[in-house]
Amino acid sequence: MMSWMGTRAIAAIALLAASPVPVAQADPARTYTKVTDWARLPPGVAWAEMTGVAIDAKGNIYTLQRTPSKVMVFSPNGQLLRTWGEGAFAKAHAIRIDRMGDVWITDRELHQAMKFTPEGKPLMALGTRGVAGDNDSTTSLNGPADLAFAPNGDIFVADGESTNTRVVRYDRKGHFLAKWGTKGSGDGQLMTPHSIVMDRRGRLYVANRGNKRVEIFDQTGRFLGQITNAATPYGLAIAPNGTLYVADGTAGSEGMTVLDTRTGAVLAHFTGITGAHMVAVDAKNAIYVAEVRGRAVDKFVPK
Repeated sequence: MMSWMGTRAIAAIALLAASPVPVAQADPARTYTKVTDWARLPPGVAWAEMTGVAIDAKGNIYTLQRTPSKVMVFSPNGQLLRTWGEGAFAKAHAIRIDRMGDVWITDRELHQAMKFTPEGKPLMALGTRGVAGDNDSTTSLNGPADLAFAPNGDIFVADGESTNTRVVRYDRKGHFLAKWGTKGSGDGQLMTPHSIVMDRRGRLYVANRGNKRVEIFDQTGRFLGQITNAATPYGLAIAPNGTLYVADGTAGSEGMTVLDTRTGAVLAHFTGITGAHMVAVDAKNAIYVAEVRGRAVDKFVPK
């Protein structure tokens, strides 16, 4: 049985010679329904390879298209508000919105995480443009996949959509602070850290895609635990109440798993997604999934 393990569970396993930790059962289980045509795309415009999605404090939905690259911003009712970033990215990967409302985009080919205003004006970039750094570099990234933000403005980059297997920490002005992560399958080791989020307690959840689990760290990189009952994690989103949303884009087993990080309970699991890559959740618990192979951003709402 796959299980959720926190620090108490890990201690118990160490003392009791490793037995599986039971997964709490959701009661009642959540169910979701797909909302068709939620986005009002202009005539002649269609979804393409959609690699990222994010939601701002006003409920506006930012969608990131990989090829050809662009950002489309929709109102909560699906009206297209603006488009920007056409052709500005080599291999766009993820999009996030920080606590100040600025927009961040990672580019795994330019090896940068870039900050923009909501209207697309460039503000800052992490990493050296076009330069791939190794796992010890303090100046360059290598295939940055995703990023998360601390309340004080610190930035945590999942640097793993290439050969690196680490998390890199910067201050709010973009100055390098620290890094951690080694390649491997042991507790806290990483194989393709593909997505990252932070909960209200300041804990970081890293989608350890190659090891098929989610690692949990504090902000110094200390390993706290892991979640192993969420299939193969591609994209992560987390709600203020600690609900974790995990998108699995594995061909043949795509799906979305919703978990309670406090108990390890699987609250919901559903399919009907093709090539899920990244995920975002709004204040009403609607789930938006960016799909690369499915060439769509799908919306699912709780029943």
